[in-house]
Amino acid sequence: MSTQRELPQITLSEYDYNRLLFTAMICQKETPNASGFLLDELRRARVCHPAALPDDVVSTNCRVIFRLDDEPKSRAHLLVHPEDLIWPGAEISVTTPLGTALLGLRVGDRMSFVEDDGTAHEVFVEGIGLRFLDDGTTVTRTIGSITWT
Repeated sequence: MSTQRELPQITLSEYDYNRLLFTAMICQKETPNASGFLLDELRRARVCHPAALPDDVVSTNCRVIFRLDDEPKSRAHLLVHPEDLIWPGAEISVTTPLGTALLGLRVGDRMSFVEDDGTAHEVFVEGIGLRFLDDGTTVTRTIGSITWT
């Protein structure tokens, strides 16, 4: 018998929520599974003003440090909107299963998700690095056990 873990609370800024809702609706026909997962996450999100977003919450345009399936080595990627994806090796689109799973989590949270091929994973958020603001500036933060300057 399998034990299902309770979903962690997620928090999104109004900006991310509105932009992602539009993206998910547009992508429904092309990628129904990914769009459905994103819409489910948006429905359960707590939405706040961008200035009220806690420093330890994963948002778009932030560098997130995480482990996948208890791998020994951490990964660090910038979470971006699909149309902003420039460097696929360094960035993750928020419309991928991993990107959607990371969205809105706090440092220390775990979230299960399923890839398009049916493979189940669990992601653990270790820290938040740089967060790029809508006006093009950056905010340097030290969140979690990782220091970013």
